[in-house]
Amino acid sequence: MALNPTKIILLFSMGIIIGSFLNVLIYRLPRKASIVWPPSSCPHCEHQLSWIDLIPLLSYLLLKGRCRYCQKPINTLYPIIELLAGFTTIIWALHFGLSPSELWKLVLLYGLLAISCIDLQAKIIPNKLTYPLMVGGLIYSWSQGELLFALTGGLTGAVILLLISLLYPKGMGMGDIKLLAMLGVFLGWQGVIYTLFLGSLTGVLILFPLLLNGKIQRKDPVPFGPFLAIGALVVILFF
Repeated sequence: MALNPTKIILLFSMGIIIGSFLNVLIYRLPRKASIVWPPSSCPHCEHQLSWIDLIPLLSYLLLKGRCRYCQKPINTLYPIIELLAGFTTIIWALHFGLSPSELWKLVLLYGLLAISCIDLQAKIIPNKLTYPLMVGGLIYSWSQGELLFALTGGLTGAVILLLISLLYPKGMGMGDIKLLAMLGVFLGWQGVIYTLFLGSLTGVLILFPLLLNGKIQRKDPVPFGPFLAIGALVVILFF
């Protein structure tokens, strides 16, 4: 789909605003904090931030990457997530158009972005993200008359990783199992198999050189969520 400059700007603006909210989820969910209260504050000096400090991307640039109140560096992850969410929105619109029936794919991509960052930092996949997305996927599939598609996909994803976790107890966590089950709800049983294959292949391609170079050790815990997210992204865009 061709987008004129005005639509691109509007979509990117929407994306970075959502990216700002994703940053709240990424920071607060691993800490089991409320995502609505208290208002945002600097993690260093704990000074409550004003609205002018919270404008996506622009505030970071104007403040030159430092807190207005204590001058400590602002985590560069914040603008990166906002940028990724903005570009994700544009890629979705270019690939799928602005059809409401394809909106679920954008919501899923936003969710996978947050899940990947949390898993990379905290080595957990929060149920507070996985469960709502799973329920949303089931509701959407039911509304489209594809509930069986969603149920078989979710069951396939859960069973495959559950069996792997039984054979290799330290290799998979329950968070990974729930994540793949959630992806199965959206992508169906074939899509979830492709996702697992592509995610595993990506993991091997990235981790094997690091293992050879001694950057990581065989016993080091490795978050699998980001690799599943990459696999799902490929399936969503190209399958």
